[in-house]
Amino acid sequence: MKYVSPILIGMLGALALSACAPQATQPNASQAAATGSTAGTSGPARPAGGHGREAFMGSYDTNGDGVVTRAEYDAVRLARFRAADKNNDGVLSEDEYVNEFESRLKQQYAAGGREPDKSYAAAIRQAHVRFALLDRNHDGVLSQAEEKEIMDKTFAQNDTNHDGKVDASDPLPPPRNNDGN
Repeated sequence: MKYVSPILIGMLGALALSACAPQATQPNASQAAATGSTAGTSGPARPAGGHGREAFMGSYDTNGDGVVTRAEYDAVRLARFRAADKNNDGVLSEDEYVNEFESRLKQQYAAGGREPDKSYAAAIRQAHVRFALLDRNHDGVLSQAEEKEIMDKTFAQNDTNHDGKVDASDPLPPPRNNDGN
């Protein structure tokens, strides 16, 4: 395997953590979160991934009130993890992780009336890269402990005023520059 710069690994790690990775109220938010379903919504399809406040709010504001509580965020992430764990072994293989992401991405494309394109293929390739970064101990699976670590970091990155929720009162974090800062 070729040498990979620690700076590059750090930048990719920060990118991956912020991705994980808009909609209105759903009748069963946990089920919808796990599947990426937009049934019963009036807003655009929930993003399959992405960066920034809009993607975060769209992914985790299950009741459409403009606020993502930690409980709301955790419920979505845990529902996605459980739904992706097809063999119920408590960990996600790379295939399970990528398949869950791809399912949400397909629904997003379908909701937008789009066919998979080059950006779709790039997003799937990026999901494989993300998995490798998130599997911190490099054992080939994403454990619940690794998922919890990701959840903690991602929520903290978005809760910039540290009040336990993410909403319009959270100042946007400064953009990162090319050296990972």
